[in-house]
Amino acid sequence: MRGALRQIVGLCVLLAACGGEDGGEMPSEEPAAAASRLEAEAVAAAPEANAEVDAAAVDRIAAAAGEAQVRGLDHIRFLSADSLEGRLVGSDGNRKARDYIVGVYRSLGLSMYEDTYVEPFEFQIDEETRQGSNVVGFVEGTEQPDRFIVVTAHFDHLGVRGGEIYNGADDNASGTAGLLMLAEHFSANPPRHSLIFAAVDGEEGGLRGARHFVSEPPVPLTDMTLNVNLDMISHNDSVLYVAGGYHTEALRPVLDEVASASAITLRQGHDSPDLPAGDDWTMASDHGPFHSAGIPFVYFGVEDHPDYHQASDTFETINQQFFLDAVETVKQAILGFDAR
Repeated sequence: MRGALRQIVGLCVLLAACGGEDGGEMPSEEPAAAASRLEAEAVAAAPEANAEVDAAAVDRIAAAAGEAQVRGLDHIRFLSADSLEGRLVGSDGNRKARDYIVGVYRSLGLSMYEDTYVEPFEFQIDEETRQGSNVVGFVEGTEQPDRFIVVTAHFDHLGVRGGEIYNGADDNASGTAGLLMLAEHFSANPPRHSLIFAAVDGEEGGLRGARHFVSEPPVPLTDMTLNVNLDMISHNDSVLYVAGGYHTEALRPVLDEVASASAITLRQGHDSPDLPAGDDWTMASDHGPFHSAGIPFVYFGVEDHPDYHQASDTFETINQQFFLDAVETVKQAILGFDAR
């Protein structure tokens, strides 16, 4: 807009300097002074046009954000549907969830390791060998591509118990959907550091997918600067907890800054060994193996609620707006850590 105004002003000054079309008297102003005056007049008249352009841009951005939010909620709706039968590790429903995540990764164009997103692993239960699968893709960083922030969320749940489907909408379709929303954002807006998105399997009953990821990492553990774990981020009215600052003090200022601007209450805690049994979440989810390997972590989640590990943990019982605000809060935290 500004460049176009200058071109118009220049033409006006040229015509004025030549006396116009009829060769009339020369203007009393010098060309430079005339240019300044005409540009000032043009700019003064431009705010309305600029406002229209800005408003259109804001509308487009808002529309795109709204569409991304709808997709995020659709992710939860699909992953917690009855047809997936609770996503128990090794089950057909779990494989449907895995394939869904692979499809989203592919649609976003995430890069893959060794030409695949799927990383299978085996584990033992009661002397029986079972198989799980992590789904791993990455976005290459623009300035520090060899330094990695690893975003994790487990997509398995409890399956069917006593004839009832344990859908696991909050635990942890919500965290997986959040991971997919973050992958969508950062695939379109690459950060300075590389980001690995690891949807891990087998969290329930042993953190098996996370343990496999850390034991057979796609990049050296020494190149991983941080693990950001999402587990249960949709079932609260106002408070999202973030653990990890107790173990890595350098994380706390970033989290404080994010908390000050968040639409929800972001509260640090649940990470001290001095807490009562069960209140220290240091090893409670997939960030645990990263912590054991010496990698700093931040774990975002809510406290237990009446629907936790119940058949009532369904899409209908989550707080949709809280979930969307939680994902935005995590995104801002990643941006803060990436800038350091």
